[in-house]
Amino acid sequence: MKKQITLFFILLVSVLPALAKHIAGGEMTYTYLGTGSSATRGQYRITLKLYRDCDSDGAQLDEAARITIYPTGSNFFVFNSDIIQDRVETVRMSKPDACINNPPEICYQIAYYNTTVELDFLPNGYVVSYQRCCRVDDIFNITRSTDVGVTYTTSIPGTADVATGPANSTPVFNTSDTVIICSNNYFTYDFGASDADNDQLEFKFANAFDGGTMEWPMPDTANAPPYKSVAYNFGFSAQSPLGSNVTIDPITGFISGVAPVQGVYALTVTVIERRNGSIINIHRKDLHLQVSNCSIAKAELNSNYINCEGSTLTFQNLSNSPLIKSYNWDFGISTAVDDTSILASPSYTFSLPGDYTVRLITNKNQQCSDTAYATAKIWPGFVANFNAIQTCVGVPFVFADSSKTVYGTLNKWHWDFGDASVSTDTSSLKNSSYTYLTKGTYDVTLIAGSDRGCLDTLVKSILVDDKPYLKISGDTIMCTQDGALRLNAIGTGTYQWTGDNIIGSSTVQNPLVSPTVPTRYNVTVTQAPGCINIASVFVDVRSFVSLHAGNDTTICLGDSILLNPVSDGVSYAWTPISTVTSPTLKKTWVRPAETTRYSVQAKIGTCQASDGFVVTTVPYPAANAGLDMLICFGKQVQLHASGGLQYLWYPYGTLDDNTLKDPIASPISTTSYVVGVFDNKGCPKPVYDTVLVEVVPPVIANAGNDTAVVIGQPLQLNAQGGQQFQWLPPDFLSNAGIANPIARLNSDIQYIVKVSTRGGCFAYDTMNVKVYKTPPEIFVPTAFTPNRDGLNDYLIPIPVGIISIEYFKVYNRYGELVFSTSSMGKGWNGVYKGRDQGNESFIWQVLGKDYLGKPLYKKGESTLIR
Repeated sequence: MKKQITLFFILLVSVLPALAKHIAGGEMTYTYLGTGSSATRGQYRITLKLYRDCDSDGAQLDEAARITIYPTGSNFFVFNSDIIQDRVETVRMSKPDACINNPPEICYQIAYYNTTVELDFLPNGYVVSYQRCCRVDDIFNITRSTDVGVTYTTSIPGTADVATGPANSTPVFNTSDTVIICSNNYFTYDFGASDADNDQLEFKFANAFDGGTMEWPMPDTANAPPYKSVAYNFGFSAQSPLGSNVTIDPITGFISGVAPVQGVYALTVTVIERRNGSIINIHRKDLHLQVSNCSIAKAELNSNYINCEGSTLTFQNLSNSPLIKSYNWDFGISTAVDDTSILASPSYTFSLPGDYTVRLITNKNQQCSDTAYATAKIWPGFVANFNAIQTCVGVPFVFADSSKTVYGTLNKWHWDFGDASVSTDTSSLKNSSYTYLTKGTYDVTLIAGSDRGCLDTLVKSILVDDKPYLKISGDTIMCTQDGALRLNAIGTGTYQWTGDNIIGSSTVQNPLVSPTVPTRYNVTVTQAPGCINIASVFVDVRSFVSLHAGNDTTICLGDSILLNPVSDGVSYAWTPISTVTSPTLKKTWVRPAETTRYSVQAKIGTCQASDGFVVTTVPYPAANAGLDMLICFGKQVQLHASGGLQYLWYPYGTLDDNTLKDPIASPISTTSYVVGVFDNKGCPKPVYDTVLVEVVPPVIANAGNDTAVVIGQPLQLNAQGGQQFQWLPPDFLSNAGIANPIARLNSDIQYIVKVSTRGGCFAYDTMNVKVYKTPPEIFVPTAFTPNRDGLNDYLIPIPVGIISIEYFKVYNRYGELVFSTSSMGKGWNGVYKGRDQGNESFIWQVLGKDYLGKPLYKKGESTLIR
């Protein structure tokens, strides 16, 4: 039996969280029924509405709901009772419009819980609350919505702010519970409200509250505030529950914008009630809004299109349904026939200010045709603006509207004072005030409106400090002859100056003073008790102006020089002004075109002094490094500079003396030599010039390899390495002055070739020609010794009268090809497959062509000897 009880308990605990995930929204409201048993008590009808998705697999709506009432600021409740469910309504959109593409199914069950209570009128009123777990799964904008609870709450005002506060009923929202919102489509959702007490209403997005937990889904008592906010996913917040593209109008309560992606979103809206300018209640409604993957084929426009700056408006249907095939626009100019368009997003420029009725017909004379109207308001010249009288922390800041309009009258103001720590930092008065409790920079927003429908927004940053703003003129100096000096301070508040010889009032912003000796003046500005700031200014008093303009100096012609007098003057005037950069500054630059005397007048009030000095200009030296030169590699050259008395060359590594006028240079590569030229005429700066010494690279003369020919065979020589050639001796050559003459020889000879390049640079090379008095032949040694001693290491064919080797092949005794080449001068080193071959005989074949093109074939045997 004990095991059965344990099992039942485990099953119950595991089932409760699953059944708890069913709440899709809720609202706590009340209606004031009048005074109760005495004039200091009131009767209220409390109503709790709970929403449940008809298709939810979670728990059904509770038969009873625990409602708790606390005096504001207290943790001790005055009411805590289960309220029996009064009724359940099912709200279903059963037949969606055929012009909705992919329409969603929307169905909610709404349970009502009603009770009547009688409460004492307290100064701070009451908080009425209900808590439960849990919200539905997979809410797109909430983190881990699986185990997130709800708190539905409202406030009953007290008498502290407004005596009639307790005689209040909550506003009634206009919201439709079966609204269809299609993802990535523009939508408007009326979240406005009406108020039976005619209180002024203001609307805001707000935090959705957490509540009951998975462990304790139905608390016996709702907690007293403050209540914990749910955690929002990235990209969403209490102020942007549907993302940054959806906003709420603080005046009308209309939610509008481009809907986010498909999903369920937690949405909480607060309506702030003001009575006689004071906030008496902040009422809340929490819904889970379903955004579906659909679109509606309809003509949908904003109610108003307003341009209060210019005359051009751009229009676009707010539905992007693929079922829309055509557009017909009429811009409402009764006297015009060309004020139409068939574009999807037309622009139109109105010629006169005014209100115009714009009409859009989509799918005209087709299925899903629809018509929408909007008002185009053209009232240019509307600008929002305001001034702020800044004070200190804890002291009211005064904000005064200074907005302007050309047409109509200003009639709407909405202030947001940028205090993120509270939700009551707003006002709808023309001129308002707000008290900041902490230091910092706050962005104050004013939305101003006119009776023509114009709205404009201005944001200004204000600095809240622990002392008022105060700026005072800097320390100064005055002349005794002037008699008096006016001090200046900038800031808001009352002033008190201290110091000797104050003429007239010491409580003005800009007093007149007449010190006879150096004096420090202090000023205190006060905006409120404890909101003060103090500053001081030192006034030096002089009977004359000290001034030394500077000593005579010399500069190079074309250079600038800084004028920097030693003086206690306050103002300055330099002459002549033609070459002075800033003639009224104490320190300024000049660039004289010739020797010039510069004079300066320094003043302290009416006291003044004058002085001057001469700037002598001397031309720069006329530096000349000489003409560029070309030399052969390994040669020297003498450089030649002129134009001064002293010289300094660099780079100096290849110079015999870099301080000489004409040093010897020995560069090994092309080098640019720079010389600095100095003189003694007064210009202390050198002038530089450059000479290029181009070094011709070494000449690599090549007469060709030694060769052998048969008598009478023509031999073409081929020298390389330069541009000019000279062969010696010129005997037997067709032309001794070219690179490739033809020789016809009858005996051995050695030719020497001189190869020259530009700049006269040259080198020599030799070529030996052996002449055989036989027909063309190819000689192959009968033996070779590849022991790497440099003697007879290769088996090489020796051609005579042969112009090319077609092939030379060597075989071992097994018929394997061990070597092959077609290059003259190449042979076998006795290695086959990476191994030295042993002592044995090898067969060779050779095929060549003589100088007449005739083939010559030979074969034979050679012995390898180790």
